[in-house]
This record gives sequence, C-alpha cells and structure tokens, in this order.
Amino acid sequence: MEDTKNSLIIALQHHDIFDLESPNADTEVLPKGIAFSFIKAVHAVNQRLVSHNSSESLGFEVILIANECSEESKVKIVENVKHYGMEICKFYFCKKDEVIKTLQSNNVKLFLSTDSDEIYKALHADVPAAVLYDQTGVLDQLKVTFSGDIIGLPEDSLDSLADLGFSEAQIKTFKSAKICMKEFAGLIGEMRRRFGHENSPLCTCLITVWGSRNICLSALKTLGGWGLDVDEAFCMAGAPCSPILALVKPHILWDGGLHNLRDVPNFEL
Repeated sequence: MEDTKNSLIIALQHHDIFDLESPNADTEVLPKGIAFSFIKAVHAVNQRLVSHNSSESLGFEVILIANECSEESKVKIVENVKHYGMEICKFYFCKKDEVIKTLQSNNVKLFLSTDSDEIYKALHADVPAAVLYDQTGVLDQLKVTFSGDIIGLPEDSLDSLADLGFSEAQIKTFKSAKICMKEFAGLIGEMRRRFGHENSPLCTCLITVWGSRNICLSALKTLGGWGLDVDEAFCMAGAPCSPILALVKPHILWDGGLHNLRDVPNFEL
C-alpha cells in the first residue's frame, strides 16, 4: 500500500521477523520468525481494502527496525525480506539507544515486540506498544486482542491502584498504554467498518483477565466511544486466560502494561 497520511504504521524488530536463535540462522536464507504470520495477515487486510476501493487511503504500513547490525547483516536482512516477499515499507538501521527516537520520528502507531522490557520502555516514552503474540497459524486474517482491565477503569481510579500494591512506574505505564490505545483502537475501528461481519480479514477481541463483569462492560463502552466495536468479548474474572488466547490466537495483544504484573499475583479489580 502506498505511503499515505492515513496509514497505520507498525514497527517490528528484525529479531522478531527472523529467527536468529535457530541453528540455521547463519545460512543465507534466514529462518522465519514469529512475525511472519502477522506480516502476511496485514498484507491480507491491505489487499481487501484496495479490492473494495482502489483509492483507499487507510491501511497498514510495516517498518523494520534493526539495531547494532553489521553491514553484512544489513544486506542479509534486506535480501531475506525480498526472498520471502514480505511487505516491508522501510528499513531503519540504528543504534540500540536510538530505537525510541526512531519510533517517535516515524509517527509509529504501534510498536510490536516479544520483549516485555522493550514494550515497557516504549510506553514510558509515550510510544504505543503491544505484545507480538506467537501466532503461527492464521495468514489471511489479522487478529487484535485488547486487555480490558485497564481500559475499563475510569481515569481517576488508576492512581488508587497504588493501594493494591502497584508501583508508581507501573501506574504510569497503565496511563500511557490507555492513552496510546485510544488512537490505535479508533483507527482499527474505522478499518474494521470497511468490512462486513462475515469473512472479515480483520478480527478484534476484548478480554478482561482480573476485572469483574462491570469492568468488562465499561471497557466495551470505552472502546465503543473510541470508535471500535469488538467482534468478541471474554470476561475471565480471575480465571486463567491462556485457554482463551489459545482459542483466539491473536497476532497483537494490547495488554495495557499488564505484562509487568509478575510481582502482584493477587491483583483483583
């Protein structure tokens, strides 16, 4: 899809696009990473958008960011993107401490990573960031899942989470994530409305992990106010969410910073 002002720019890192931990990573043809199915699903959405309207200005652009790469590695990355026929619009090779600046200067709407620390740093710099989920099966439908636990909480109640054991840094992450989610959800909602309910190349889902039914309903209302009506919603109320995630198989998991809750195991909303 051509570069347009309405493009939803998503950034990926090269180590998620290619499996550099594989024993075959030293070969000329790099093994596929977990982002491969995501890139293919994004391509499917763009194709359907253009097939519906040849002058469509809304769509995804994927950019690749690689840091601390040798010249040889840079060439190999570009050649392998071409080899697999991946739709990567731009390549940025930078130093590790320049990644956030690169994301900001390119008006990235979503930075996807498998590394929770990278997501945490991006959110603290007010860069939209979410989990690139290990989804390897679906190539013709993009699946986006939002965690509603933070979305469903009123803004003035986020500070009270300190009473439940959350640190100031975690609460700041939640606030940044919620602000970042709003624009992305609106764009996804606008894109979703381009398709009918049946056989859509874009599927959205809401899941509340700890929150009550009221939190789930509040999250649905908030997303609706942002312009997104989700296809599916699940209220886990403290039950394990892994079975649902295994069923939904999202490519993108907007968890609102909840990946940092390892030290608050008994959190309840």
